[in-house]
Amino acid sequence: MPKVTVVMPALNVVKYIRPCIESVIAQSIKDLEILVIDAGSDDGTLEILQEYALQDERIQLIHSDKKSYGYQVNLGISLATGDYIGIVETDDIIFEDAYEALYETAVKTDAEYVKGKFEKFIDLPNGIKWSTPMGTPLKNEEMLGKVVVPQHMPELFLRDFYLWTGIYKKDFIRDMKLNESSGAAYQDVGFLFQVISSAKRAVYLNKKVYMYRQDNGNCSSFNRKGFQYLVGEYEYVEQFLNGKGKQWACVFYQRMLDQTVARFKNMAISGEFWEETKADINILRERLRYAYQHNYLSEEQLGERRGNELKLLLEGDVTIYSYCGNDIEQKIKETQVISKIIGKRQIIVFGSGRYGKFFHALMENRNSGQVVAFCDNNSALWNTMVQGCTVLAAEEAVQRFPEAVYVVAMLNNADGVKEQLLDLNVAEENIFIYKEVPNLLLFRMKNIS
Repeated sequence: MPKVTVVMPALNVVKYIRPCIESVIAQSIKDLEILVIDAGSDDGTLEILQEYALQDERIQLIHSDKKSYGYQVNLGISLATGDYIGIVETDDIIFEDAYEALYETAVKTDAEYVKGKFEKFIDLPNGIKWSTPMGTPLKNEEMLGKVVVPQHMPELFLRDFYLWTGIYKKDFIRDMKLNESSGAAYQDVGFLFQVISSAKRAVYLNKKVYMYRQDNGNCSSFNRKGFQYLVGEYEYVEQFLNGKGKQWACVFYQRMLDQTVARFKNMAISGEFWEETKADINILRERLRYAYQHNYLSEEQLGERRGNELKLLLEGDVTIYSYCGNDIEQKIKETQVISKIIGKRQIIVFGSGRYGKFFHALMENRNSGQVVAFCDNNSALWNTMVQGCTVLAAEEAVQRFPEAVYVVAMLNNADGVKEQLLDLNVAEENIFIYKEVPNLLLFRMKNIS
């Protein structure tokens, strides 16, 4: 009996399947069962999977009759023989020691599930990966590595969004099912609700285990049926609310609100209002209106920003879409202005953290190699490499690249860094402050002019 069964739902991921499956094959824990559930790939994915199945006897290639992520995962779980089950989406990558760390913790603690942290990533044209680490679902990070009781922690449902960051005891999830609707959007919501609201023992590790791809143009984020999928998924989840109490109903509606607003933001990123979604939007709005009227959603629970988003959503489609669109278009405009002024001149990004790395990713998609270096005041980073570029001290950067422009990309102290550059005789017209844009805007900004 294998220690871990890895379920891998696949459909037309030829660009990404090799690094994904190789990351699974290379796991430091070798006692794996690898079930690849293909739903009729016709782009070359299937042939690559057959190639790997011939090379590694742990891989079983299984055909799915339905093009449904939920159905594929359910099929994999039903066929699994491992003590624990993990899910890997076939455009992502898993760290080499991920399943070893998760499994050892699960056995040691007798946890029903164990999860780790993850990174979002994008493959850049220069062969380097842009990545940014994501936080833990636990509000109290002191509980990382310790056993928690999720069924007493409804707030986890608002913070733990992904099923692929961990492993689940097979006996625990045996009767739990993902919604088997068509496509691959939101079908993990119902499964996660069942898991979190039922688990008595779980562990969240302070360890990165998974890399979540952000540059797959076929991802579900821009699927115009997304609102329809949301309606269906929350109708599915509702059956699991019985007997859970008001706190679980509150987080149920809060997550519905958050995902509805997120869908509006993705629609705004696409650049147009999807007229065919109005009926489904209206269903979601009326469900949220019911929740507000019956005190499942309140300003006290939501806070100012989310409370305002609920108010705008209840007012109408145009109101909430304009709210999301105005914010996004302003960020796009600011970045386009910077890009237009800079032209093809050399760029030094001041700040090698999340903001700086993402601006570099934007520029790599526009004109690979235009960013010649990073700059940072942290001396421990000097002469190290970030996304293929050297990190320099400010004085050295000014000396080595006297004609370069500087983009200050950081959350705090941007104005202070600007003053620092002015003191080093960098002309003010060669210094720009960058405000981060959402990851998905890469799809709209590959040809910034």
